[in-house]
Amino acid sequence: MESTGLQGPLCGCRTVFLRLASLLVLLFSLWNQITCEGKAEAEECKTCGYNYKELPCWETRLGQEMYKLLLFDLLTGVAIMLLIQFPRKLICGLCPGALGRVVGTQEFQVPDEVLGLIYAQTVVWVGSFFCPLLPLLNTAKFLLLFYLKKFTLFSTCSPASRTFRASTANFFFPMVLLLGLAVSAVPVLYSIFLIPPSKLCGPFQGHSSIWAQIPESISSLPQTVQNFLFFLGTQAFAVPLLLISSILMAYTVALANSYGRLISELKRQIETEARNKVFLAQRAVALSSASGAP
Repeated sequence: MESTGLQGPLCGCRTVFLRLASLLVLLFSLWNQITCEGKAEAEECKTCGYNYKELPCWETRLGQEMYKLLLFDLLTGVAIMLLIQFPRKLICGLCPGALGRVVGTQEFQVPDEVLGLIYAQTVVWVGSFFCPLLPLLNTAKFLLLFYLKKFTLFSTCSPASRTFRASTANFFFPMVLLLGLAVSAVPVLYSIFLIPPSKLCGPFQGHSSIWAQIPESISSLPQTVQNFLFFLGTQAFAVPLLLISSILMAYTVALANSYGRLISELKRQIETEARNKVFLAQRAVALSSASGAP
């Protein structure tokens, strides 16, 4: 789908940026509650390193908020279908006059749908460490919304009046997905390394940080496994891995470029063959007309 306009992806990016901003505001608010606004010497956080009076199990509270976002996203999608798309279709069908033209049918915008999936994936990345069932519930939500959107697509939606440029979409979507990954990685890594785990609940209680559990778990493994895991963190493993990855990446890029040049050459050959056929057809018509003339 090619066009000169970028309005589809850009409008969708504005929407998903606002949703990611609301997620950041929520995470910042939770951070203020958990860490007493970053003041470790505050009375509420001095004993345990976090606000144990207001949030005795802060991991559970964070997971609950992610569950709420997932449920709200599902309810919003269903409500839009039932309360907006179906009524608009009914109004357009029952009122073919001016009212029907003003209301119009709902257009199916592919960029908006893809960016909505990116937002939902960001929520899963943030919450999956604190609520392991979140990816499973998100998968069930995606399946439900997929069939609902498929039904509404064929029954209530009309084709988009403005298509998006595929090459531009291939740049925007990975960029926004990478942004969502960065947004989700910061709070999760901060929680793992810097915030003390809850003292009253959770699998990491009794440790100074969540990360402190990992060395203890490794030390309980057999010596051979320990040596192998420690080897994975040395330069003897990292440097060859980086070299091999660079070679494979360079090979993949070169292969993709060669395929691109081959496809361009085949397109030029097809265009040349089409022009030759048109020319030969015109010559055949001209010759037949000349031979038929008295």
